[in-house]
This record gives sequence, structure tokens and C-alpha cells, in this order.
Amino acid sequence: MSAAKAKVSASSGRRLPYGALMWLFATLLIFGVGQQTVTLHDQEKFTGDFDFTVKQVEGENSLIFSLTAGTYLYGVTPEVILPTPTGSFSRGDETAPQVARALFDTLDSITEITIEARTITVVYGSDMEAEQVRSRLRRPVNNAVANDRGTITAEVSGTAEKTILFSTSDDRFRYAQYQPALVESIEDYDSRAAAEAGSDLARFIVAESRPVQSLRLEPTRLVVGYAEGTAIEPFARNLREILNDFHPRASLAPHLWLLTVAPEIIPPLLAIAVEPLETGLPLFLFTLLMVAVESGIFFVAREGKKNLLIHLVHIASVFLLFWSIFGHEPLWDAILHAIFPTSAQLVHPQGTVIDFTAQHLELVLTSSIYIISVGLFLGVMVTRDNFREFLPLVNNLVNSGQTVPTLAIVAIMGPIIGLGFMPAVVALIAYGLLPVVRNTIAGIESVSVSIVDSARGMGMTSQQILLRTELPIASRIIMAGIRTSMVINIGTATLGAFVGSGGLGIPIASGLSMTVDAFILLGAIPAALLAILTDYVLGRLEVVLTPRGLLIET
Repeated sequence: MSAAKAKVSASSGRRLPYGALMWLFATLLIFGVGQQTVTLHDQEKFTGDFDFTVKQVEGENSLIFSLTAGTYLYGVTPEVILPTPTGSFSRGDETAPQVARALFDTLDSITEITIEARTITVVYGSDMEAEQVRSRLRRPVNNAVANDRGTITAEVSGTAEKTILFSTSDDRFRYAQYQPALVESIEDYDSRAAAEAGSDLARFIVAESRPVQSLRLEPTRLVVGYAEGTAIEPFARNLREILNDFHPRASLAPHLWLLTVAPEIIPPLLAIAVEPLETGLPLFLFTLLMVAVESGIFFVAREGKKNLLIHLVHIASVFLLFWSIFGHEPLWDAILHAIFPTSAQLVHPQGTVIDFTAQHLELVLTSSIYIISVGLFLGVMVTRDNFREFLPLVNNLVNSGQTVPTLAIVAIMGPIIGLGFMPAVVALIAYGLLPVVRNTIAGIESVSVSIVDSARGMGMTSQQILLRTELPIASRIIMAGIRTSMVINIGTATLGAFVGSGGLGIPIASGLSMTVDAFILLGAIPAALLAILTDYVLGRLEVVLTPRGLLIET
């Protein structure tokens, strides 16, 4: 016996802290990837916000682009927030402020912009539908001003034709004033060949513009020499577009994201509201902290001593790692550009990946509350002697939820309940009940009759037998049903986009209708990752909730 114990002790002494090593590998990977700075390629969403003046050098074929405002780094906070200058401005007005110029550049049909303290009035001259113009201008206005987009509302004017009104609940509209910086230090290239062997920006400019003959890059100026006979105005306009295509630049280093989960009343349902929160802390610091935590667990918690707290730490840390990756939009832009290098639209304009994922979780968690509650109730009820006659009825009822196609349930509920959150939740409840009910019944009926008789012989009541004997023994089978139901519902919830419930189905549906392949993957890849992550989390919870005596050590 002592020799066996010594053998076990020696084998446990040779064990390695694999958890800490995995987190260390994740730290090195995230830190290494984070050293990369890439160009954001979605030209619809990551537009340049810089401004400059153009001047021709007398007697030379050269243009001087003097930067006056703007940044080329994604996510950089402006140094100065200033009140937006007020007044009425027409197209071509050189006195128009930065906000007005940005909107004129967005839509050629805009004829006049009036900026007041809390309103921006846009007058257009095309035959486009008013709602279409309002939709087209909403994002450019959000990008042009420094106010939070949640404070801005847009509506079609009821008193003037072809007029859109933007209002803010803040005391006034403001815009961001950046300290411009094109490059960190001066770069001088006296020929195209020299520029082709120069920095990323120099190579990009000469590759995209054939008239360029020489370049001088300064922090706040760009001096360009051009070929004889070049049309100056188209050339200057083309250079602006080239700079927009190259910038903004973004780091691939993600931040740590957290989330809040809170109840929310959506009549007649009690729903779950999920809100993502960006901490601004580098993610590699979090993974480095987990290296220390896992090392502490390895040296403190001995074999067989892992408790609930340790499992919860594992669940929370892995979830936050993936959650933070969902929140790093430049990373998704880079991934999708690698798959679709010629696509000008990669990241969905209506929201970020983490926003869609939060909406998706709201659907899944809300429906799961009712699926687990109703499923456990029905499964327990029909295993009681007094209600066993209802077993066929309950089986047929929950079977019908998966017999009817989910999209058909969503389509039926839409006209009856209305569009939005509710029809998708009802469809998910109908579709997800079967695994929970069936596994609850199978788990309880798998409990040995001799165990139940022993419990009854000890004087336990029927309720005590259920709560202290049957449910604990059946917990692993029941958790497997809950796990299956939630993973299935993550995929099924994408159909909620067709009734306006939001979630990761939005980019998938948009990609299918607009034939933008990048949008499809923008919804499909996070949905697949979320399903894998949920399966992992519920798998660990299954171990936690299973009585220690039922865990088989191998």
C-alpha cells in the first residue's frame, strides 16, 4: 500500500501546470499579434477623418498637401473637442467647417447644410426617397461629430421638402480636433524608384498613382511631384482617396472586454439584457494574470481538491478571452480582408461583432430561462405517478416544436405577435424544449428503483426523494439536455434576424440579400465560436453540478 502511495505521489510530483502553460502561450500569441499594425480595409466604415489644404508650388510640377486636422490611427482619442461652428453653408463654400465638408463629401446631392447648436439640417436635391437619404446620412453624421451616437436622432422634416433634421440631446454638437501626423519623421524620395523601396505609405502612394514622380513625407505635410501634363484637380482628388484607402491604421492588440447581464422587462416576458463593456486594458495583461492564477491553483489545489470556485474561474476566464476577441473590430477586418482581399465592405455598418453577439446572447439566455423552467417542470411532472398518463401528450407536444421548421415558426409568430424580440424568443422556446424535457425524463427514470425504495425506507417524503436523490443522480443527464438545447439555440437564433430581433443573423441575412460574402462570415464565424464557447462553459458547469460521488475518476 505504501509503495502504491509513493508511486502516486511521484507521478503527481512530475505533473506540469498545463493550465498556466496554455495561458502563457495565449499571452505570447496575443502580445506578438498585437505588435502588428495593419490598414483597415472596409472603406465604408473606416473612412479617413483628416483634412488638408492643397497648394501648387510656383514654377514646379509639385503640390503641397498641408494637414490641418485628422488622425490615421483607429481608436485614437482626439486631443481637443470643440463646439461645431454654426451657420448655413452651401456646396463649395470654402468657409464651411469640417463637419459640413465631411457631409458634402458623403452625398453629391446635398445642396445646403445648416448647423445650429443642437441641430444639423441637411437639404438635398435628388429624387431619392427621404428615408433612404436619412439612412445614408446617419452614419456619416455620427462619424463627423464627437457626440455619442446614442444622443443623436434623425428624422425627415415635416415642414420642408427634401430636408433631414439631426438633433442631439447634448447641449450642442461638437467635433473632434486631432493633432495631425502623417509620418513620425521626414521621408524624402526623389524618384518613383526610391519611393517604391521606401515606407509602406510611400510604396502605396506610387503604386496607386502613376503621375507621382517624387515624394516628401513630413509629419504635417505631403509634397508630391507629378508628371508633366497631369490634370491638377483630379490628381489632388485622387491623392485624397489614396490616403483614405491607406488609413486609418490599427493595432491588432485587443483590449479586455467585460459584460453586464441584467433582467429587463419586455412585456409580457422577463428578458435578459447583455451589455458589452470595454475596459481599455490590454488583453495580454489579463492572460498574464491568468498565468499567475493557474500557477497558484496548481501549487495550492492538490489532486481531487478542485472546488466550485476554481471551475468558475476557468469558465469566466475562457469566456472573457473569447468575448474580448469578439470586441476587437480591426481584427475582424483583417481576418475578412485576408479571405476577401478585393471586397470594399468587410465590417457590417449597423454594428460591431460584439454588439451582435450581445444581442444574440440576449435571445439565447432569455429563451433558455423559459426552456429550462418549463422543461424541468414538464419532465418532473410526467415522471410522477399522478401525472404519468400525460407522458405521451407531453412527448408529442415537445416533439412538434422540432418537427415544424424553425423558420416557419418565426414566420408564423411574426404577424401574430409582431416583429422584434418576442417572435424569435417564442420560436427558440418551442425548438429548445425537446432536449431538456426528454433528458429530464430519461435521467429521473434511470435512477434505480432500489435507491428510491431505500430513500423511502429512511423516511423521506416524495419531495425529499425528488430533490435529494432523483434530481442529483439525474443531474448529469439533465445538464446534457440543457447543454444540447442551448448550443442548438445559438445556431437557431440567427433566424431571428428575419423578424428584426437582432443578433448574429443580421450580418448573415444582409450578406445573403446584398451578396456580400464577408458579411455572411462576419455572422457565421462568431456564431460558431459562440456555440463552441457555450458548450465548453456548460460542460464545466455540468462537472460542477454533478455530485462528487457520481464523478468517475479515470
